[in-house]
Amino acid sequence: MESKFRYYFGSMVFLSGLILSIGAIAFAIMVHLRRTSDPSEIITTYGFLGVGLSFTLFGINLMMSQRRPYGLYSSGVMITGFLFSIIGVGSFAMTYTSNWVYPTVSYVSFAYASGICLLSGNAFGNAVLKLIEERSVQLHENAACHYTTEDIEKEVEETLNKSFSDGSRFSAFNLDIKEDETVFVHGKTLKESPQDRIEIKDSIREVESLQSAINGKVKVNDYAIDLTTKMLSATMKQQTEEQNKKMSNKLKMKLNSMRR
Repeated sequence: MESKFRYYFGSMVFLSGLILSIGAIAFAIMVHLRRTSDPSEIITTYGFLGVGLSFTLFGINLMMSQRRPYGLYSSGVMITGFLFSIIGVGSFAMTYTSNWVYPTVSYVSFAYASGICLLSGNAFGNAVLKLIEERSVQLHENAACHYTTEDIEKEVEETLNKSFSDGSRFSAFNLDIKEDETVFVHGKTLKESPQDRIEIKDSIREVESLQSAINGKVKVNDYAIDLTTKMLSATMKQQTEEQNKKMSNKLKMKLNSMRR
């Protein structure tokens, strides 16, 4: 409640300062204020303008209220600056017509300037502190919103329970092995019937001579070649007979096994 009252009161003071400043500028334009104007016009113009500026800065400081311990120091600086500025304006109004000479001018100017600087610096400091406080509060809120490890585990568990429930689409998946129903299409080679085998006799002379030599049909005048040819022919016939005996023995054994 106190902060709201201070804010509204500061708004009214700020608005009053603006009105006084605008009124002083309008009055100076209306009377055509210059260096040789009547002292009362100069005092009225600069008095209202100085008070208006002091009220404007004082209102800004009131609206930017701070908590303790900064609020106590801020209030002290604010009141001191406002008093200095008002004292400067009052001293100017009292000494301008009679004693507006050095060093009085310096004292009055220093008092008013000190008050304005204190009010402006205090307002700037309050604005910076308020921004820092808002930023720290925002960071604290963001840090408080971070999930802990337990919260993450609970969230994952709930998500898995929902995903495998009856009402979820995940539960409709079938993880069984699916049989392959691919239709095998036979190729052209398997569909066609086997053709008759065509044998072409070889008419190469060397081959015919070799076959004749194996069969023993060729007779030469050389006794060694003739003897070798006969031995080769006898060996091949013997091998052929042995193979035929083996084949016949195998067939007999199969037939006997089938009869048993």
